[in-house]
Parts: sequence; structure tokens; C-alpha cells
Amino acid sequence: MLEAIHKKQISDLIEGDILFDEPLKNHTSFKIGGPAELLVIPKHDKDLEKLIKYLYQNKINYYLIGNGSNLLISDEGLSDVVIKLPQKNVKLEFVGNRLIASAGLSLPLLSTRATKRGLSGLEFAMGLPATLGGAIVMNAGIGDLRSIGDLLVKVKTLSTTGEVKIYNSKELDFSYRSSPFQNSKEIILEAELELVAKDSQEIITEGQQLLSKRKRSQPLKWPNAGCIFKNPPNESAGRLIDQSGGKGLRVGDAQISTQHANFIINLGSATAEEVLELIGKVENLVLNKFGISLKREIIFLSSK
Repeated sequence: MLEAIHKKQISDLIEGDILFDEPLKNHTSFKIGGPAELLVIPKHDKDLEKLIKYLYQNKINYYLIGNGSNLLISDEGLSDVVIKLPQKNVKLEFVGNRLIASAGLSLPLLSTRATKRGLSGLEFAMGLPATLGGAIVMNAGIGDLRSIGDLLVKVKTLSTTGEVKIYNSKELDFSYRSSPFQNSKEIILEAELELVAKDSQEIITEGQQLLSKRKRSQPLKWPNAGCIFKNPPNESAGRLIDQSGGKGLRVGDAQISTQHANFIINLGSATAEEVLELIGKVENLVLNKFGISLKREIIFLSSK
């Protein structure tokens, strides 16, 4: 529990929004999650720096969310401080073929802006409900063919002590749905991406094809957190779940999508507990039939 004095001091310190006992289901694409004891949305990066330094000096734990995609939050919610990256007072600029943007900006927005300038590379991001920072943390992309890590030139972060750091791409080890930031409390502030000049209409066509494929194959009409599991080497997690009899399996209002078996959808009032139980059932089905242990792509946040 956060002491009242800290709540007061954080409220006085930060220019951005301060929300008490805020339901986190309102901040995740899954529409699942209990209350945040204190949710802070800094006004800008300097605001965020002040907050992180205060939390470090007072040994207060924090959690970070972007758009809340690829995320499952416990039904009990999160104690201490939850930080949501600012989406206002942000940077978005182009220098030649490079895009420099704040981490809180959405991938579809960046993709649209790049397309208008005739710059290719972010077509896969059309329709993805993720921020740039969240995409970098998860190394989001299309299958194992293309990912955000392939485009990175530099990443600016904020350390747990409030120190600004800059990494170039050679210092960062990205792999399929994995980045060095997944097991780190560093906060990504902004990133620089290297794009490729291309005819705008060609970029639009490719992006629309990818978006149409996503709409046909994924249950976008229902709240979800994207793919639940990583694809095993040379295999499809969705196919394994389907062939194991998992498609359509349901626990409460959490259901394995009948459209894409690597998605769990929220039929209305699903809880995190129901989702976790369903994930466990699916893991057992695939392990028993194929001898393959699925690796979770979704991130689960809990104060326990």
C-alpha cells in the first residue's frame, strides 16, 4: 500500500493526470484488470523523469503500461504506482528516411505518417493496437519475418534512477518476440527508426493487404490481448492449439477464439483468473498431444 504522504507528494510533483483506484480494465485492450492504487499519466518526459526519481528515492515500486495491449492485469489490481506513458506533448519528426518518435505514440499513427512521406517499413503496424514503446519491448511484428527491432537505430530510455540513456541498435539484442527491455524496469522514452523510400501507393496497398488479412483471421470484434503464445520454431501456436482441440474452449467469459486459436477473447465479463485457467488448459492440451511446451507472449501483471 502506498502511504498517504506519498500520494500527496506525487500529486504535488506531477503536472499530468493522477487517478486514484482507477479500474485498469479501462486501460487494456483485454478490458480486464482491477484498480490501480495510483495511476499516473505524466504530462511530458520531464514530468516522467521527476516521477521516476521520486519513486527511486522513496523505494516505491511501479508498473508501466502503454496502450495496454498484450497485457493481462490481475483482478485484484496493482498496488503502489502504475504509469501510463504520455500521448500528448510528444515528439514525431522525420530526418531523411528516419523517423524519431516518442514511445507513447501509437503504431498505426506512425505508420500513417510514414506512408504519407513515402517511407516503407511500418506497413505491418497498420491496425496494431500498440504504442511504439510497447512494440519495442515485445519486438512486435508479423510472424518471424519482420519486426520493429529490425528498424531500430537508437532507443532513448529512462533508468530506474531517473537517468536518461541512449542505446544504438548494435548494443541491443532483439529476437523473435524478445527484447532486452522485457526483463528491465527501464522506460523507453523515444526511438529512432530507419525506413526505406518507396512509392506511397505501393505502401498503402501492402498495408491494406496485411490489414485485410488480419481482419479475416483475427477476432478483432472482441476485446483481446493479441496472440497469447509465441510460435514455436517452424510451427504455429494457433495450429497446435486447434489440432489439440482447444479452439472454442471456454472458462467463464474467457474463450479461445473460433477464428484464431492463438487468441483468447473476452465475451463480456471475463476475469484474469478465468484467462489464466484457460491458458493453463491450452498449455496442457498441446503438451499432451504434441509434447511441445508453449511459451507465453502475453504479460501478466500482479502485485502478489
